[in-house]
Amino acid sequence: LHVDDDDGQLGHDAEATWRALCEGRSGVSFITDFPIEKLRSDIAAFVRDYDPLKHLSPKETDIYGRVVPFALGAAIEALGQAGLDHPKGEDEIARPGDSSRLGADPARVGCLMSTGQGAVDIFEQQILKSADRGPRAVSPFFIPSVMLNVVSALVSMRYGLLGPSYNIASACATGTHSVATSALMIEAGEADVMVAGGCEAATRLNTVAGFGNARALGRSIDGDPTKTSRPFDKKRNGFVMGEGAGALVLEEEEHARRRGAKVLARVAGFGMTSDGYHLTGPHAEGLGLRLAIERALARAGIGPGDVGYINPHATSTTQGDVAEVAALKQVFGDALASIPVSATKSMLGHLLGGAGGVEAAVTVLSVRDQRLHPSINVDEIDPALQLDLVREARAADVRYALKLSAGFGGHNCALLFARA
Repeated sequence: LHVDDDDGQLGHDAEATWRALCEGRSGVSFITDFPIEKLRSDIAAFVRDYDPLKHLSPKETDIYGRVVPFALGAAIEALGQAGLDHPKGEDEIARPGDSSRLGADPARVGCLMSTGQGAVDIFEQQILKSADRGPRAVSPFFIPSVMLNVVSALVSMRYGLLGPSYNIASACATGTHSVATSALMIEAGEADVMVAGGCEAATRLNTVAGFGNARALGRSIDGDPTKTSRPFDKKRNGFVMGEGAGALVLEEEEHARRRGAKVLARVAGFGMTSDGYHLTGPHAEGLGLRLAIERALARAGIGPGDVGYINPHATSTTQGDVAEVAALKQVFGDALASIPVSATKSMLGHLLGGAGGVEAAVTVLSVRDQRLHPSINVDEIDPALQLDLVREARAADVRYALKLSAGFGGHNCALLFARA
């Protein structure tokens, strides 16, 4: 996510964003892209000044939605850091077993770069065009540009990846589900390497209206948009919509060792569950999320006492924060009060389907650097939600870090990352 320095914003790449998070900078600003007079929210966390021509041709920028260049940027950065950023030639055909270009067998490399909402901007644009000029005015690229799997398809096409490639859509758990499912695919022998993450660019008039009318969004506080996203604070009153993308490259350990890849962290465990309860509200006791955490711990073969950091879902909604802490208390008991917790959404806002990808990457950086970013806007912790919230960036000794996500529909995912 990017915001200019003079506006308190963040970065276009992992390291710049990580530095900004550790400094406690907010990426939330007033909405200026469309009228807000009749909306219930006036703020969002936008990506600013990101040039789509870095990854797309001029024609492609007209075809694809805003989410595509964000996602491509994240995937390309991740593949580059992993030593696999070798796009195929325009007329080249990738061949199974030919690792000469990519550095890995393309038949053993896949992509789950997923979005929950897709190209909302293109959908709105083409519907308006049809209403104004008739159906013959609709672009022939309309369908491929708005299909959710377009991002994974474009990454696979760019690199000639022949392994599993599709989209997972589970609302706000989309990104974490993509990481967990990618790890599961590697475990199952379907791939040696997976590009996994989440992306979203759905902050449009109608989506802000929909979330706002559902009383899910917060407004600027005292004329300051940066104060609104305040997970676990007593005065929290809704989440802030955000946009962007985050990607990880997951790789089978021996395969990575043979390549001489630099390992940042290990996926030690994961758990995926459902609430079976309500379409938009979390289970009041955090039942599904608790089960996801327990499954992640069991798969990792560790106990609750081994977890040294928690990056929560933490949307800043009254119901969501309570349910999440209820799940954590059931797993960690009294020890929860001594485990550092920091909410990335306090600065980035809520990236919906992109949240899990970005926050998983942030959790990996926390484990890599043994450093925790703060939760901002915590003026007074809700008495019912007593946690060891990180108020200022701090060094930490973290062997295992837990990342949580929960989405509309009752979808839950827990990821456990271990120090490399």
